[in-house]
Amino acid sequence: MRLNGINVSFLLSLLISVCLATAQKERCYDTGNFTTNSTYGRNRDQILASFPANVSSNGGFFTATLGQDSNKVYALGLCRGDSSSDICYSCINSSMHKLIASCPNQKEALSWGADPPCIVRYADRLIFEVLDLEPTDAGYNTGDVPSANLTQFDLVWESLMDSVVKKASTGSSTLKYATGEADVTTFLKIYALMQCTPDLSQENCDSCLRQSAIYYQGCCHGKQGGYVQKPNCLFRWDLYPFYVSNASTSATAPSLSPPPATASPPPPFSTNTTIKRGDGGIASQTLAAIFVPIVVIFIVAVAVIAVALLLKRRKKTRQLQDVNGKLFLDFNLFVGSLAS
Repeated sequence: MRLNGINVSFLLSLLISVCLATAQKERCYDTGNFTTNSTYGRNRDQILASFPANVSSNGGFFTATLGQDSNKVYALGLCRGDSSSDICYSCINSSMHKLIASCPNQKEALSWGADPPCIVRYADRLIFEVLDLEPTDAGYNTGDVPSANLTQFDLVWESLMDSVVKKASTGSSTLKYATGEADVTTFLKIYALMQCTPDLSQENCDSCLRQSAIYYQGCCHGKQGGYVQKPNCLFRWDLYPFYVSNASTSATAPSLSPPPATASPPPPFSTNTTIKRGDGGIASQTLAAIFVPIVVIFIVAVAVIAVALLLKRRKKTRQLQDVNGKLFLDFNLFVGSLAS
């Protein structure tokens, strides 16, 4: 739909993006409070103030502690894997200030930042190398996947998510991040991004991302894109590219080609074993498999037609002979009758 030359769908999607970007992304835990100007409060503010520089200068991930015993603060920061240093700094800085303002005296809190997201967490307990699946933040696009493509779409979607989960969870101790894309049809492609805090083990990262995908299917199946964010992992997918692609972090695109037919003997006239051509043409073995049966059928058909024509000619010859014989007999009888 267009209005005065402006694509209304584009404006709606832009509006949705703005709303998602400005939505509340902070979570204040109810596990305990501290008093204003307490030692814990000062430690929290101090450690969070150092995070924009520390996270952005350490590859997008940083952990730290400050204080002792009950005043000890554990803090963690993560930027999305494709964020530049400047974007990372900006996201962590904004999230840190919003977190302090939104949770002024909570001993534990979490922020997922804006778009692209980043994670800022602090707590009065150990949060490093620990899998936390709650709380969860999720959202989706309001458009629906075309129902005619939904079955095939689901197959491609699930296969792609599995590939991206495996790629992300097998990352390093400094980066567990992956993206991937897959074609549903010629004009429909799925893009996906997944990331864990790299302090998680491969098993815990895998679990966090799969739980995120399951959560999305439960709340938002059939929608044209969305996201799920947990304390230890980020997940998003859409029908357009929304990340900076990098070959080193790209998962292998899934292949959902139909299984090959039962093997059969090679064509009798084909000796070329070429299977694949890089230019996208048909393999010579495939051409032989196509044309050899056609040639055989053509030869058989010609032979059948030739035999049929020969039999037809012989039949006509016999009929002509029979007619001539009958005429000759009738003529002799006629002459005989005149003589008598």
